[in-house]
Amino acid sequence: MSGKITILGLGGAGCRIIRRLAADAERFPDLRLLAVDTDERSLAETGLPEENRLLAGSNWRNGRGCSGNEIDGQRAMAKERPVLERLLADSEVLMVLGGLGRGTATGGMMVLPSLVAKLKIPSVFLLTLPFSMEGHTIRRRAEQVLNDDVFPVAEAVAVIPNDLLFSTLEASTSLEKAFDLADTEMARTALALTQVLLAGNLLNSSFDDLTAVFKRKKNICGIGIGIAAADGDPSAVVEQLLYSPLLGGPSRLADANAVVLSLLGGPELSLGTGKGILDLASRQLGENAQVLVAAATSPQWAGQLQLTALAVKFQEEEAVSRPVARKPRSAVSRGSSSAGDMTQPTLPFTQMDKGIMVGTIPVSWGAEDLDVPTFQRRNAVIDNGRE
Repeated sequence: MSGKITILGLGGAGCRIIRRLAADAERFPDLRLLAVDTDERSLAETGLPEENRLLAGSNWRNGRGCSGNEIDGQRAMAKERPVLERLLADSEVLMVLGGLGRGTATGGMMVLPSLVAKLKIPSVFLLTLPFSMEGHTIRRRAEQVLNDDVFPVAEAVAVIPNDLLFSTLEASTSLEKAFDLADTEMARTALALTQVLLAGNLLNSSFDDLTAVFKRKKNICGIGIGIAAADGDPSAVVEQLLYSPLLGGPSRLADANAVVLSLLGGPELSLGTGKGILDLASRQLGENAQVLVAAATSPQWAGQLQLTALAVKFQEEEAVSRPVARKPRSAVSRGSSSAGDMTQPTLPFTQMDKGIMVGTIPVSWGAEDLDVPTFQRRNAVIDNGRE
């Protein structure tokens, strides 16, 4: 693939990942980095130039963020649709990074996937689920927006639970370090996928190959990354990958339904060395796993190797379909039994007295006593489909 890939960080977590990528941006001129948030400070900390930052909803949020309110995030992003269209219009491929469960990213996922689909931009969404310790409400909010707004529209979605960090990190690890590790692993994964798409000159891969792995299926993913010197021990790279913080343990690869393996190295990386590393990694996979393998060399990776594995576990067999308009049911005459029992059941309304309100001063409106249920005051007749 020639041309540029746009990586967009959305919300606080997305901006933190972009900050890590921006620190190394000079090495990767083919990547265009964008950051979108309602928090002005979060955007400033990315280190991106002003033209690559979008402060969403600035006219009413005033750069203060959404305080975890996804409705405010949705409103802020919806108001920026024209600006987002201009920013993304010339993107050949878009990768969106964000952490779900709170304000801007969660609300933004109610807007951004449909906008990207409208622009017909090939896209990959790398999204994290919140830690379980953040509470059930935040987790349910994240899962709902995935099911309702992301999976049905986006071409490729990889969902990474932050809780995977618990499988390898000690309990004494600080929260700050845990979040930092998650952001770093996400940044490295985004970089690995984009570099293979841009320069897959050993074992080539395309965007269509990548999206074919996902096929709009609901999934949970683990990320494994091994980094070493180019003249190091290949088995050490694979071992480091197996114990990566966001993989979820060595058995994650064996249990995965699909695995995307990406190997990056400098010009000195030979086909034989690359094959040896990928063969070692492939031995960790299940026999029936769908595997996408790609390898690329670039001067930016001189002297080092990075092996990345995106282990995908599908949550259901059927692909998530795009929402379609429901066809109206054919008219059936009342009382007809040709289409089954079409009778509407009668609600269990019963006549009620005023209970504890007996003997009190009635609350009235006009001639009506509002302490008596409306259906009883007005002698409502329920149409059950027969009468």
